[in-house]
Amino acid sequence: MSSYRFVQLDVFTAEPFAGNPLAVFPEAEGLTDDQMMKIAREMNLSETVFVLRPDGSRGNEQTADSKQQTAQSKRQEPSGDKLQTADTEQAAQIQLADSEEQPIIQSVTPATSEPTVLRRLRIFTPAREIPFAGHPVVGTWNALAREGVVPLPEGGSGWTRIYHEVGIGVLPVDIEFKEGVPVKVVMTQGKFEIKGEVDDWHEQAEIARALGRDRDDLDESLPIQIISTGLPSLAVPIRSLADLRHCRVNAGLLGEIYTRLGATGCHAFSRETIEIGESRVHARFFAPADNIAEDPATGSASGALGAYLVHHGASGAESVDGRVRFIIEQGDFIKRPSRISIEVKGKLGAIEEVRVGGCSVVVAHGEILL
Repeated sequence: MSSYRFVQLDVFTAEPFAGNPLAVFPEAEGLTDDQMMKIAREMNLSETVFVLRPDGSRGNEQTADSKQQTAQSKRQEPSGDKLQTADTEQAAQIQLADSEEQPIIQSVTPATSEPTVLRRLRIFTPAREIPFAGHPVVGTWNALAREGVVPLPEGGSGWTRIYHEVGIGVLPVDIEFKEGVPVKVVMTQGKFEIKGEVDDWHEQAEIARALGRDRDDLDESLPIQIISTGLPSLAVPIRSLADLRHCRVNAGLLGEIYTRLGATGCHAFSRETIEIGESRVHARFFAPADNIAEDPATGSASGALGAYLVHHGASGAESVDGRVRFIIEQGDFIKRPSRISIEVKGKLGAIEEVRVGGCSVVVAHGEILL
């Protein structure tokens, strides 16, 4: 009999029993595809992640003890677009991303080599494997950082950038530490794309009906679109927070609609929020075709939604040095409040980069016996 340990976290929250639950198997080597799928069904969470060594063609495995191609950064105030690293053994460039708290340190390997890939993640819903998702990335790297997989910044506090492999390719992840403990993970998502639009009146009314609303409850100032930064979702603007709260989903009809449109779920949202301050959107994500009645926090869809709002000039947040930052609320109506940090580089009609981040807390440890 074999055993595989797992860590369960709540993601996009700093409080236990809020946010979106996630199971992470940090040492999944030896599991077959069929076993991964069965385990994901057994865990019965919106996603389960299996962590593997990276493909050899993508790069070499790197441990916490490795000093090669790793940013060893200090807390410091921005003094320009580039800073010199503390590690002089490599010619890494350091780029500061704008932040009110502290700079995000971006490690770039020499131009002659590809970035070192630390781990490969395989992500499963209870129904299938998916190439990319948000809360699994944020939660997994919080868990792996706690296990010493991620090199600490100099002094134990600051930011470290690593690269990982997911189904859509190799992407960077930035991890903030305080006294050796990971406190925030920020993921860079894929290219923002608008894959389609629902502009037919009758189709719009059908979508509203699938959400248990009337067509008049839709926010007609924004389009219903299929959008993606790696995983397509159906963005449906709702006129008010009250209308969003009272959505009553027809699971069969909604699943048929978004699947037919090439999306993986329906992201209904209102620009009215529960909290004031940085919050600009309240959202609900429904994916009944994947046996997910409602997702408490959906990082992939939130990244795409953030880009959609900036693309349409509807975020309600001010651009600072070409970047728009705000919070998306989710999960409150199912008693799993989540807060998802969004950062979009670009402007109306021209999105260059999308980043999504948040906190995670560990709530359980266990093992699966096979």
